[in-house]
Amino acid sequence: MNSVSQNGRNGPSLWEEIRTNSKLNYDNTKPQIIEALKKYDSHQYLINRLSKNGQRYLFYTVSEALKRDLPVELSLIPFVESQFDPYAQSSTGASGIWQFIPSTALENGLKKNWWYDARRDIVASTNAAYNFLVKLNEEHDDWLIAIAAYNAGPSRVRKEIRKNKEKGLPTDFWSLNLPKETRAYVPKILALAEVIRNPSTFNIELPYLANRPYFRIVDLPSQVDLMQIANLSGLKLEVIYELNPGFNQWATDPSGPFRILLPVGIADRFQIVLKDIDPSDLVQWDKYLVQKGDTLSSISDSYMIDYELLKEINGLDDNLIYENEELFVPRGPSWIKDYLNRPDIYYVKSGDSLWSISKKFNVTIRDLTIWNGLNPSNFLLTGTKILIYPKYLKPKKIVKANFNDISYPVKNGDTISKIAIKFGIDKDWILKWNEIEDASLIFPGEVLNLNLSELN
Repeated sequence: MNSVSQNGRNGPSLWEEIRTNSKLNYDNTKPQIIEALKKYDSHQYLINRLSKNGQRYLFYTVSEALKRDLPVELSLIPFVESQFDPYAQSSTGASGIWQFIPSTALENGLKKNWWYDARRDIVASTNAAYNFLVKLNEEHDDWLIAIAAYNAGPSRVRKEIRKNKEKGLPTDFWSLNLPKETRAYVPKILALAEVIRNPSTFNIELPYLANRPYFRIVDLPSQVDLMQIANLSGLKLEVIYELNPGFNQWATDPSGPFRILLPVGIADRFQIVLKDIDPSDLVQWDKYLVQKGDTLSSISDSYMIDYELLKEINGLDDNLIYENEELFVPRGPSWIKDYLNRPDIYYVKSGDSLWSISKKFNVTIRDLTIWNGLNPSNFLLTGTKILIYPKYLKPKKIVKANFNDISYPVKNGDTISKIAIKFGIDKDWILKWNEIEDASLIFPGEVLNLNLSELN
């Protein structure tokens, strides 16, 4: 099925590029692959979502695989790992589109500091992921086992191969006793490759994705204020962060990488403008004269920078500073109180409520509902992504709600947990206010006291 003609677009499709260059050898009649394919069969919305998520970064992962003469199917791994979301964070601490855990990231040369997290950097993480996969394939001479080792860890795969050898059993991927997640992981990637190869077989139409780069890498002369880049390029700050999710702060890392990703076309214009800019104007530093009573902590709070970073910048081995001593301090951009920087991301865990999350991050329930478009009476599903904005970056000052006490008559189907969720509070408060020892012993018509004024 030709996705170009279906969608009425000119030029080759990126899906066609993947289809043409697919070269992994595997048995597509394996039951595990057939089971994984059921997820996609006639489910157009899933493919639409994949296309939308991959539109910024997929061309890069595909083109880098082809440059290295790697199986192009490897470029699909981020779909399964993270849905191509660079801010995806797992419960084990994995991050980025390739979902590197901290230890594996370190082993593969991905640095992390206050300024920058290379795991979220599209260029750095893709390079590290392919290097890691090549190393695993060189060890096993089997791409399916390399992909499995990427997911389960090299040591676990080696252990299972050794066990099978001792028992005289085959050591291909399908014969290994790997974790359940890994046994499903490889078939998921192969199933997606099958859908791309033969979309009509699964009653799927592949949305058009242009087979051309979405962004270009622009070299920088030094550390650069990201708002400066936005102003010089004419882009919104949000777009800068979307393409450069590795940068944690208002500027690039002073120790590199000295590059920025910008949309094609805009990148060319930006490079011309950049040539006429004095590098010293790209980021601002203050010389701060230490006053009586100052501490490193108070200065870092004032400038909204990390305490340890302030020490590092000024080459301080301890916490001692002296009156009239001169310190270098990176000047946060003047727009920091007016623009929304990227929020922290929190994933709802079992037992969480808006009340408990608001307490955890020292924000109000109303903050959470406004930032995330939530209805306070709705149930919070485990795994839901919650955005938490720093207090000094709130979109506007929010007047704290004044809660009044309520006498609540229990209705059919009510439970303590449902009532707590409805009012955005922790269920323990209801148990305390009503001296209830067994949360299951409430009845329709019973009146509960909700002393919400205590929460003001």
